[in-house]
Amino acid sequence: MLTLDQDPQLPPEFLLRMRAIALRLKDVNEVGAIVPHLLSRGRLLSPVRIRPWGVTYLRRHTAGFAAGEIHAFNSASLFRVRALEQTDGCHPGFWLDYQDAYIYTKLHQCGRKVYIAEDLEVEHDLSLLSTSRPMEGERFRNFLEAESAYCDLYRGRIGGLFLTGRLLGRIWRQQRNGVDLATRRLTRKQFLWRMFATRKARLHTWRSEMERSPASEGGSGQQGREERPAISVCVAGYNGERYIKAQLHSILTQLAASDEVIVVDDASTDGTKEQVLSLGDSRIQLIEHTTNRGVSRTFEDAIRAASGRILFLSDQDDLWSPKKVAVILEAFRSQPDVTLIATDVSLIDSDGSLLAESYFKPRGKFRPGLWANLVRNRFGGCTLAFRSEVIGDILPLPSKYDVLHDVWIGVRNSLSGHRTLYIPQPLVLNRRHGTTATGKKTLTLRRRIRIRVHLLLAQAEFWIRGLASWIPTQGWPQADTDR
Repeated sequence: MLTLDQDPQLPPEFLLRMRAIALRLKDVNEVGAIVPHLLSRGRLLSPVRIRPWGVTYLRRHTAGFAAGEIHAFNSASLFRVRALEQTDGCHPGFWLDYQDAYIYTKLHQCGRKVYIAEDLEVEHDLSLLSTSRPMEGERFRNFLEAESAYCDLYRGRIGGLFLTGRLLGRIWRQQRNGVDLATRRLTRKQFLWRMFATRKARLHTWRSEMERSPASEGGSGQQGREERPAISVCVAGYNGERYIKAQLHSILTQLAASDEVIVVDDASTDGTKEQVLSLGDSRIQLIEHTTNRGVSRTFEDAIRAASGRILFLSDQDDLWSPKKVAVILEAFRSQPDVTLIATDVSLIDSDGSLLAESYFKPRGKFRPGLWANLVRNRFGGCTLAFRSEVIGDILPLPSKYDVLHDVWIGVRNSLSGHRTLYIPQPLVLNRRHGTTATGKKTLTLRRRIRIRVHLLLAQAEFWIRGLASWIPTQGWPQADTDR
């Protein structure tokens, strides 16, 4: 889907060239948008790299995937529709300004990447920079409120401090440039509001104002919606022909027509693929590895291919409780601050006979943090469900470290500041048999120590990689764009 404002000047063959890039990248699931370089009278506007203090502008001829969180203007952006569906689309609160920043933030949270089109440049008349049609007072007020609300929602305390500082600099520049008194008053009011009002008060006032905006007329938009979120079930398969069909049947009976099951077959040598295809269900998407890549890489490929707003992980040989999806969706609905849910499991043998009512109950109280899971892993991969907005915080899964994917996902969710909910109800029948990937034998002491050390090393590497994307590589951010 290509989005355009009313005033960009598209270069010759723009649509054909964007289409060619999209076709070239159609199988790269993590691509969320393809964007050109947007300029205003020769000045680069987007794309930009997001920093804790603001933005830095990429070089004019940057091409491909750039590191870090990349934002662009919606105008002339080519979006993958499945990616927009996963982010739940536009936010009615940003009905005029900062919708671009919101959409690209959500794409980043969902692990989607921005591809910068090679040498495509589009001229765009940005109202913030325009001298021929300067921003009206009401529009400028909306811009200031949207800027503040976006920062409070998505940029954290550091970003908030830098925004307050930029407002002070904006006041000085407006005074120096002789900007009209009404505009200067709006800027001063916003500066004082950020200085002396709490974040909670600012967001409450903004939401109240937005309820009276044009986007809220008729009750449309995200606020107040109780739609059932789309579900993606991610299944890792390898030589599972004996059990995978029964597992998929226990899952499919709980899903809606718009949901999907992503099965990644990790180069099986038996009839796993044929068993999956024999179900003949259009909701199943089968991805085949040509070589065996291991459990973590298999789950990562399934997660990257998913388009649902709620993702479930599933082994190939278990059985789901008939009420699993309903229980977990209700928990997400009733507790919107929860981003990841883990549950208890019952154990069964190869023939389906019960071995244990509960696996986790005898192992003590559930604790989601890093240090507690260094002692004992409290996360079972086959029980996990999480919102799409945490994908960017958990991927990539460690590939060079001996780290279990379930503990990695659970711990990353906690370290990223998200909330985990544990449901002490067995919602999965976890099958234990001779060829299962887990539970075959007790790990040696050496392997246990290795796993814990590798978990710490992988977390440190993930943090350093994220920190490196904040470091300026092309100078400090350009000045604010004011009237």
